[in-house]
Amino acid sequence: MTGPAMVEEQLARHRRDDTEVVGPERRAFLNAALKAHLGAELDGDIPAIVSTFAPGGHLNFNGTVYDTPERLSAFHQDFGWDGRGALSDIGGEIARLHYTHDSVIVEYVVRCTVAAPLHGAPAGRAVEFPMCGIYQFDEAGKLLSERGYADSGALLPEPVLPL
Repeated sequence: MTGPAMVEEQLARHRRDDTEVVGPERRAFLNAALKAHLGAELDGDIPAIVSTFAPGGHLNFNGTVYDTPERLSAFHQDFGWDGRGALSDIGGEIARLHYTHDSVIVEYVVRCTVAAPLHGAPAGRAVEFPMCGIYQFDEAGKLLSERGYADSGALLPEPVLPL
């Protein structure tokens, strides 16, 4: 199944009547824009991922901003969307969707394999971690802003802070 098909399947499971906030036509527009972006990520197509951003659009991942096509490409490669970065076999499950006029807030669980040693964590370990993404689109359906917040501590072999 392609990345866009996987995203469409998950979006279908989260359809609900929230027309007081965002009408069905606007919601369909936002879903199509989100599907294009997340589908390109799941397909590992770095140029397609970067093309989902508007000119001047940016990604803010856990407080670090990537605001040029070159930096966006480097982030997505280093993360592992193309299978050659710190993570591999990236997938996940959408837990909740929330809409505003120009944004979709997505809560999801990321599942992947640690592909390279990370701060003492051996490669080859399967992990999952919660993530929240806020995707803000322009009127052409291009990303003005993607803000991603992930519990990257889950990538480590043991908790950093005692519980």
